[in-house]
This record gives sequence, structure tokens and C-alpha cells, in this order.
Amino acid sequence: MTAPHPRPLSWLGALVLALPHVASAAPSVSIEIEDDDDAPAPTSSPATQPPRPTTPTTSTAPTTPTTANKTSPAISSPPTAANKPPASTTSPAPPDVDAVPVDAPGVESQPSAPAQPDPEIALLREQLAAVQTRLETVEKARAAEKAEQHQAKQRTPFVRVGDVGRAEIAPTHVGFGPGAGVSQWGVRVSGYIQSQYQWSQLSEDQIQQGGATLNQNRFMVRRGRLRVSGDWKWVAFDFELDGSTTRGPFVGVRQANASFVWRNPDAARPPYWMVTAGLTEAPFGHELRLGQREMMFMERSLGSLAFFPGPVDVGVRVRGGVAAFRYDLAVMNGAPLDDRAGARNTTDPTRAPDYLGRFGFAARPGEHAVSGGVSLLYGTGFHRGSEATKNRLEWSDLNENGAIDTGELVAVPGQAATPSVNFRRWAVGADFQVGLRSKAGWTQILAEGTIASNLDRDLIVADPVVVGADLRELHGYVAVIQELFGRAVVGARYDYYDPNTDLLDRRRGEFVPRAAAIHTISPIAGALLPPNWIPGVRGRLVFQYDAVLDALGRDSRGVPADLKNDQFIVRLQGEF
Repeated sequence: MTAPHPRPLSWLGALVLALPHVASAAPSVSIEIEDDDDAPAPTSSPATQPPRPTTPTTSTAPTTPTTANKTSPAISSPPTAANKPPASTTSPAPPDVDAVPVDAPGVESQPSAPAQPDPEIALLREQLAAVQTRLETVEKARAAEKAEQHQAKQRTPFVRVGDVGRAEIAPTHVGFGPGAGVSQWGVRVSGYIQSQYQWSQLSEDQIQQGGATLNQNRFMVRRGRLRVSGDWKWVAFDFELDGSTTRGPFVGVRQANASFVWRNPDAARPPYWMVTAGLTEAPFGHELRLGQREMMFMERSLGSLAFFPGPVDVGVRVRGGVAAFRYDLAVMNGAPLDDRAGARNTTDPTRAPDYLGRFGFAARPGEHAVSGGVSLLYGTGFHRGSEATKNRLEWSDLNENGAIDTGELVAVPGQAATPSVNFRRWAVGADFQVGLRSKAGWTQILAEGTIASNLDRDLIVADPVVVGADLRELHGYVAVIQELFGRAVVGARYDYYDPNTDLLDRRRGEFVPRAAAIHTISPIAGALLPPNWIPGVRGRLVFQYDAVLDALGRDSRGVPADLKNDQFIVRLQGEF
């Protein structure tokens, strides 16, 4: 049994070691190493082969040269045309790419056949060429896109749309960021409609003194807003109209302002400095600055509605931010425009303006968001004086006989006009928001509290001149909102408002403390229009029930009791 032939790599290693000895012994030797698995063994030794060292072996494999002998080893040269072995009946094996030709002395070398390329290597080269071609195409397309965007910015330096998406703005961060709508040449058109049906336990088929109806079970268009805004490098403007049927069909102005802006180079961050003049939001707390289209609950909390009948007022506002710090200051008339369209005249009756401000922070630790701030308000309230009256004669039909009897005529003397009186009002508030982002969506945790004096301007209007003392109000709420995979939303809010923490009640001739606090629990559930289902359009259908607990009613004994004033609202909102 013959020993197996050594592999070509073993031959190659031995050849490298013996090459210096071969070069010193013979000027030219032709050596060819073939794989024993592919090439047949020669049948006879060539005539020109130099003498081979006699090494006893039982194998027909070539002898591996050693490095100990300084003379060149006997290596068989490839067969020439004169001593070519007889052709085998079997097809010859393909040439071995590992063969290393070396010129033998006295023998003219013959060029070997070209090596055939490996099919796998050729395939890899083709794939690499295809990838390089594709990469060059993508790089050219990106370069062209960047050049086009740069040219577009040179034509119209519009900042918000396209620079940062609305999805990247945390829902707890308000005041800045891109808006929805159609934008062209820096002008954006947007809007939304809120149609709803509401039911209330206070509803009656009656009218109250003055002719106002008491029915509250009805369909209505709560808000129908159309907004045109412009946003360029240094200037911006907003103009918004509102159409509503809350108090009958009505169309009014809700936003009308112009701004000068010193922007942050990062479009995702607020500007360093932004001065706004006109009808704009009052910077107090979190709810008041949050746009009605972004608010998931139907309305603001009860205390916020009492302090600010509407979120906008006329004045000058300065806001901005550096890193996580946020500031928002304003000087305003102090007569907020009622959010319910068709409201009474709200012209400011005082010369002194109101001063408002909020200092806070907003940060994005990872995928989450956290923000908060402290708000201040100092202003001037107004007690309306009475007009002068004339002397008059009044008749009171005491016995109800329809005739004037003795003692039923009373002379009422005229009174001089009483002057109007101003009073001070102030408020201090704090708010905190946390946004947690998960696979299900955003989880919002909101909290806000306010301590105020003589600030109620809508629910139970504060007038210390009539009461004889300042009224202290206390307001706070906690809310949780959870998105569900962009398809639904659930949440709840607890709202507390006390319009007079020093309220007294008279019972049996004595004054006793009376609880005037109003507690409201508002769970919500709704369905959201899937994102990008209709490009540029968002929508939702939300249900909210308000369970109101208070002491505004009276029982049969005249003791304060809970007034039945719960309500239910279902609202459909669409926006673009």
C-alpha cells in the first residue's frame, strides 16, 4: 500500500525553503508541482532529468526536498515535446493553479496554460460592482436632494415645516414646534372642527330671567377654527377665525398677532427670543397655553375656566428658551376674550394692565419628556359703580286685590351715582408634566395648582367691594392620559376648585364655615384616526363624563346639598 501524496501546500512550503539552494546550484530549473488528486503520475522518467537521490521509499509520491543539503535537490522537470509521456485514455485534469514554474538549466521553459478564474470569485466581483453602482446612484440622489432643499431655503426660509416632525414633539411640551397644515412659501393654512352632542342634568325646557333658555341637551359646533400663519427666519404671524354655535351662530377672531423672532439654529428647539404683539395666549400655567386642538379633554379644568374665561388676550408677549430653560412674559389688558363665541363685551375697564409670566423647564431624558414651571399674575380688578337714579313712586299690591289701598304706595328717593372702584388681584401657580414613551404610545401625567385672590372672572365673580373682604381661591387638578398604539386613548382627570376658602354660612342667627369647593371627576375614552391613514389629516372621537360633587344645592331643610349637575359629552374632531 502506497503512502498518500503530500498536498500542494506542503509542496509550496518546501519549495519556498529550497528556492535559495536551487538558485545557487543551477541557473535555471523548471519546476511544476501538481496536485496528486488531479494529475496522473508519470509512467517513465524523462531523459533530461538529473540524477535523483536514491531514497528508499514505498510511495510513488515525489520526495520533499530538505533544507539541510546545500546542493539543489533533484526535482523532476516538466515533460517536453521530445519526451512527452504517452497520452492517457482518460481526459487530463485541469491545470493546477498552484504550479510554480522555475527555469531548469539547459532546458528551454515552456509557458504554462492560463489559469481559469474561480466562478465564486467572479460572482463576488460582479456583486461588488453592482453594489458600488447602486451606492453611487444613492449618493448622487441624496446630493441632488440636499441641493434642492438648500435652494428652496434660499427662496423661502421657512423653518418649521419639514425641519422637525410633529411626532418628535412631546405632547407635554407646548408653546413651540411645527404646526399641521398646508405650507407654501412660508405661509401655512390649517384648521379644525369640533362637533359634539352634550347632555346635562341641569337641562330644563324653561327660560330664565332675561329670556335665556335652560335647555343644554343639544348638538352644537363647539369650535370651527381656520388659521393662517406665516413663519420666516426673523418674523412670523398668526391669524385665526372661529365659527361656533355655542351661543348661536357666530364668527369671531381668536388669534391676530405678529412676531419678531431670534431663532435657535436647531429647529427642534424654541427660539432664543420671540416678541409677539396682538391677540395671543396668556402665559399662565400649562392648560392655558395648550391649544384647544391639542387638548384631549373637552374643556379646561373648572378653576382655569373661572380665572380665564378664554385663553387669549391682547397685549405684548416675550418668550423663548435656552437649553432646558423656558421663559414666557406678557403685559396684557386683563380682559381675556371669552372662549365661548358670542360672549358679552369684554373691553378692559381699567387703565392698569395685568402682568403675567411663567418660568419653567422642558427636557427630553431619552425617549421620555419632563417639564414644569412656576407662574405669576398681578393685575387690577374693577368694581362697577351705579348710575344716578331719579325720585320714583312704587306700588306694592299687598292684598293682591288689584286696587291701590292705604300703605301700598311707597316713595323711593333718587340716589346719586356711586363711583367705580379698583381692587388688586393676584395668582401664583405651579405645574408639572411627565411624558413616558412606550410601545403603546405616550403616557401623560399632568398636575397643576393655583392660589389666587379676587381672580374669579366667570363662575362666581369675585368682588371684594361687595363682600367687604378679599376672596381667596384655590384650584388644582391631576390628570392621566394614555395612548393605545395610535388607535385609541383613555384617561381621567380630577379637578378641585374652591371659589372662596373663607366662605361663611348663616344658620340660626350664627355664622358657620361653609364648604364651597367643587370636585369634578372626568373619565375619557376615545378612538384616534390612525397616523398617516389620510395624509395631512388627524381626527378623533372622544367620550367624556363629568361627575360633579359640590354643595351648591339645598335640601328640604335648607342645608347645602349636592346639586345634580353631571354632564356627558361626545365630540368628533377633525383637523388638517
